[in-house]
Amino acid sequence: MTTVNYRGFRVFAIAALMAVGIVTTIATGGSSGGGDSGNGGFDGVTPPTLSITVANGSDVASAVIIAIGLSFDLGDITDANLLAGPGDIQLSAAGAKGAINFYKGLLQGDQQALENCLNGGTKDVSITQANVNTLTVGDRIVAVFVDCDEGLGYIISGTVDITIAAVQGNILTEVFLLGMDVLLTDIVITEGTSTMTADGDFTLTLDSLLFPTLRMRLSGDALQLGSDGQVVTLTNFDHALEIDAGTMALVANVSGRLQSSTLGGSVDYETPVRIEAAGEEDPQFGEILITGADDSTVRIVIIDSTHIQLEIDENGDGTVDEFVDTTWDELNGRVSAITSQTAPILAREMYSAVTGFGSLTITAGTQFVPVAPFGLLGAMDVSGSFDALQIPCNLSGTATVSGFKSVTNTYINGDNLDATFAACRRGLEQLDGAMQFAVSAFDGAPGDAYVVSGSVVESGLQRVFLGYCFSGNGSFDTMHDFYLTTTGVIYSNSSAADFQVSSGGRSQQLTNAGVSAQITAGQPPSIVSRASSGVMTSGALNGSFGYLSIVPDEFVTDDDPMTGPYAGVMQVTAADNSSMRMVAIDAFNLRLDLDFDGDSVIDESIPTTWAALGSGLTCQ
Repeated sequence: MTTVNYRGFRVFAIAALMAVGIVTTIATGGSSGGGDSGNGGFDGVTPPTLSITVANGSDVASAVIIAIGLSFDLGDITDANLLAGPGDIQLSAAGAKGAINFYKGLLQGDQQALENCLNGGTKDVSITQANVNTLTVGDRIVAVFVDCDEGLGYIISGTVDITIAAVQGNILTEVFLLGMDVLLTDIVITEGTSTMTADGDFTLTLDSLLFPTLRMRLSGDALQLGSDGQVVTLTNFDHALEIDAGTMALVANVSGRLQSSTLGGSVDYETPVRIEAAGEEDPQFGEILITGADDSTVRIVIIDSTHIQLEIDENGDGTVDEFVDTTWDELNGRVSAITSQTAPILAREMYSAVTGFGSLTITAGTQFVPVAPFGLLGAMDVSGSFDALQIPCNLSGTATVSGFKSVTNTYINGDNLDATFAACRRGLEQLDGAMQFAVSAFDGAPGDAYVVSGSVVESGLQRVFLGYCFSGNGSFDTMHDFYLTTTGVIYSNSSAADFQVSSGGRSQQLTNAGVSAQITAGQPPSIVSRASSGVMTSGALNGSFGYLSIVPDEFVTDDDPMTGPYAGVMQVTAADNSSMRMVAIDAFNLRLDLDFDGDSVIDESIPTTWAALGSGLTCQ
């Protein structure tokens, strides 16, 4: 299926509303209207150019659904954490009151400031108001981003220009209407290996005058959206959502025209039967009618929150030529499948994710080694809350640490460490970025031995080790046993509900991830035994895959990028039950055993090398 490659998009699965006053993809209320009816509101205008057929009907339906979702996703580029500018404006993360807090923060008069973003790049936010006590039609917010990374999982460049177009009610309460004209110029959002772009303008209306009913409406003449080189243009579009804040019941109506570079033409779309959904589920009722050249159509009929039927009429005579049973997952490109073509890419992504997650989580515990920053701080005469202390790393660079430490010369439950590493080199490792470690237990012994456990948050933390570069964003729980239990053996266990690993332009999102490692030290190289499990969402394959170590990986910590585990079996399973086993043959070679239909019979085996899977992970 040829669709726009879009990260994790769930059409109309609304979870919260009015996030910081500017709509997020899967969050917000809407209007009870929905645009003109009949041919998407294009009566008397040049007709659509793409003929809808049985062959392309599923692709057309998928492209329209994803493009509608991309339009609502524009809220990400005006997120609270990005637009927070001068005057220390405090913004809520979600909910109707988030919008209120946002506009309260704006009531500070004209402001302008160029600021550094958390993990690099800049944002220049200017705010112009006619009256410092309220928002007025004509007030303006302009945000210019240059490679801005606020630790939200993506980097943004471009300009967002917002002009207040309508104000009703009291924006300092839950009851108000606010209209905004939004102009996007040269927006580029990079997330791992995926790139999204946006140019154009639209009007965004947030309406809570009938609170707890909340409405949002997004309409405009032309909006161009791109995803990984594929471009869609929405024209004369009108997208509206309405949500009951009490029951979380959702109603949606949409209309417009879509021009797709991938499909090679334009189609019109509308909702003759409004879309309905409940809570965070995919829509459970409604229809979307898509009309192409010569009145050819594909009607998306929603059976329930899982199943959809497509009714394709190729010649526009009103008779359905083909019924296609499908699902929301399939139309949104969320279904993963393992084939001869996808297996090598999947193996590369899995190798990056598993290796990166293990590397990024073990480093938290190693910071308590006596010569590492947390270890040095632990031995210092420091207790209570302490401001930033700059601690030299034993080879080069620094770690700046602040937080709370209950007692001197050790750690106990409740200690919190907030560190920023700057070219911090210790042994074979170099760290850059931020780490927060909340200690839950610490047990030390004479000499270098210790066991530490706690909760960790990493924000854009990059670890360079043995020539490989990984960066991570997310939180995890960890336990690190450095020689206390067994002399010469390091034990490490970590688990994360949600964590992102990036390396060499690749990015993988992990959920319910776990890794346990046993490192036998002594004479180099050290021997590592590693078991991993979890779910990986791959941007390269636009799908999610479960993984589990059937036999733990065994490898040595040499600095040869050509080598990998010399033993181990990793089982990877797709949503359709197709599977792949990554079977280590030796330190240089492995085999991919593929089961296409989930019957536990190997249908094909593909030989490859660890060097091929690790290509691009080495530091440039």
